[in-house]
Amino acid sequence: MQLGFLRPLYAGEGNCASIYLDASQTADDTADLLALRWRTARDQLAEQGADAATLDALDEVVIGPARAEPGLAAFARSGAVMFTARLPHPPRREISRYARLPHLMPLLAQYPPQGTQVRVAADRAGGEIMVVRAADAIAKEHVEGTGWPVHRAKVGGWSQARYERSAEEAWEENAKQLAAAVTAEARRAGTELIVVGGDVRARTLLLEHLDKPLRDGAVIVDREVSVDSELMAEAAEQGARARTEREARRRLESFRNQLPHGTATEGLAETIAAVRDGLASDVLVADDPTSTATAWIGPEPADLAASEAELRERGVDHVATDRADAAIVRAVACTDAELWFVPEDKDEPPPRGGIGALLRYTLPRS
Repeated sequence: MQLGFLRPLYAGEGNCASIYLDASQTADDTADLLALRWRTARDQLAEQGADAATLDALDEVVIGPARAEPGLAAFARSGAVMFTARLPHPPRREISRYARLPHLMPLLAQYPPQGTQVRVAADRAGGEIMVVRAADAIAKEHVEGTGWPVHRAKVGGWSQARYERSAEEAWEENAKQLAAAVTAEARRAGTELIVVGGDVRARTLLLEHLDKPLRDGAVIVDREVSVDSELMAEAAEQGARARTEREARRRLESFRNQLPHGTATEGLAETIAAVRDGLASDVLVADDPTSTATAWIGPEPADLAASEAELRERGVDHVATDRADAAIVRAVACTDAELWFVPEDKDEPPPRGGIGALLRYTLPRS
């Protein structure tokens, strides 16, 4: 996973408030329950030193608009909300934290970014396309094919076969035009993740006219639903998760193969050093919500070390401690490294200490 979209969260000075709230609808008084949960979280943040302006800014996010999603994560600093995420499920645990770095690892572990996706609802006259880059960046396009007629006429007699053939030819032509539009949108968006629903015959024809990478990776919704339906969104989420897990397994296999040859490293201190020095291309982490590991940090993303002395030796004067996972996410987000979660597998233990990295260069042997 590339985390460059998180870089704006690290701009500015001062501590950051991080909250994860359960906003699930369990009764008619959901709004009251959420307000109560937020009041508790707000008090906890205030006890940790959060300023009133930052808490007031979070007020508007939490209890301002009506909420339909069952979970919410938000991050704010110096009186401004920097990032919010609408969660499709309640968070694994509610968190209220005020510290130098935003606490993003729970968000990435439970709700990894899906990346850009193309959703398609195919019908025999063409179809509708929706490109989703983020929850608030959606573009729709309706494709009206030129093929006609799209319905088989019930005329009977000798001309029935001709009308049916004309309809089949029209569907074929419209599917070609829809496939061309889907391919163009996927290429512009830089994605191969497409979700296809709609009329079963139209879906089949569409897939036949897509390039093999798009066709092979397509997630199928076996229903006639709109592109913005909940069913489409759920299918897209499942497809993105499956693709991410496959890629994570591939990176883990590469890590195991490269570890004996010095082009991978494992352990918290070793991975911190690799990320800090720009050596890590991929960081592999075992999801551990109970982790309390800490690291020493400075003002810059590369100001990261396992000990205070090590960081001061590098000429960093303004040092502090924070969660190690928060520091690693910052370093990964502000470089061109990628973060991957190690799939849970009893037969394949995670890297030592639950963290490791693939390296750009071979480490010298000591």
